[in-house]
Amino acid sequence: MGSHVGADITAGLLACDFDLEGETRVFLDIGTNTEVVIGTRERIVAASCPAGPAFEGGLVRYGVPACDGAIDTLKAIGSGFQYTTLADAEPVGICGSGLVDLLSELKRTGQMTEMGVFTAGDGRSREVAVVDDPSITLSRQDASHLAQAKAASFCGQFILLRMLGIDPGEVRRVELAGGFAESIDVRAAVSVGFLAPFAPDRVRRVGNAALEGARQLLLDVRRQDRVQRLVERIEHIELETTEDFFEVFTEACQFKPMQL
Repeated sequence: MGSHVGADITAGLLACDFDLEGETRVFLDIGTNTEVVIGTRERIVAASCPAGPAFEGGLVRYGVPACDGAIDTLKAIGSGFQYTTLADAEPVGICGSGLVDLLSELKRTGQMTEMGVFTAGDGRSREVAVVDDPSITLSRQDASHLAQAKAASFCGQFILLRMLGIDPGEVRRVELAGGFAESIDVRAAVSVGFLAPFAPDRVRRVGNAALEGARQLLLDVRRQDRVQRLVERIEHIELETTEDFFEVFTEACQFKPMQL
C-alpha cells in the first residue's frame, strides 16, 4: 500500500474483517513503526508512524521488552508506586504498557507537567524513583524520548481523523494489534495522548492479527480476491507532506489528551 504499510497490515485488516463493516473503524498496529488505518463507508486511509523503540526497551535507561520481571502495570500510591511484573518476577525494568501507566500516573498526581518536566525540587529534578531496590528510575531524558515516540502515534491518528472529518467519539470499533497493545491501559494511553480519545468499550485487542490473517488466507485462497479489492480501496498518506505536520508533531510531544 505504501512505505511501511504492507502485507502484515493487509493480513491484519483481513483478520478483523475491516473490509466487511460499514461503520467507522480504526486499526492500529502499535510498535516501532505504528501503522494507522481508518475507514468509513466511503473511504479508507492508512499511514505509517515511525515511533522508534522507546516503548519497546530502547532509548529509555530502564526500559525493557515484555520479559519476565518487566513492570507491566503501575499506579501511584502515596509517595511511591504499586506495580505488577510479568511472571511475578523481581523487577528488572519497565516495558511499554508500564511506561504508559507511569507517564499517566506522574501527570495525574502532579509529579510531571504536560511538558514532561518533573515538579519535585521546583522543577529541577532530573529523575523520578519508581523502584528503590533494585533502583529503577525514569529520567527527564527518558521522558523526552517517550514524548517523541508517542508523538508519532499521535500524529498518525490526528492527521487521518482530521482528514476524514471524524471525531474519535464517532468511531464504532477500534482494533489494537501487536504484543504491546495486549496489555496497554486505554484510559492511561488516552490521558497522555498516545491514543486518540476513543471510547474504551469500543476498543478490542486483536493480538497478532497479521499471523491470523495469513492463516486465513492460506486456508481459503478465495480470500485473495477480497484482499486485492481491499488494497485497491486504501489510500496511503505520507504524514510528513501534511502542511502543518511539524506544528502537529510539536503539540503531540506534550503529555495531554488529543483534541480535534
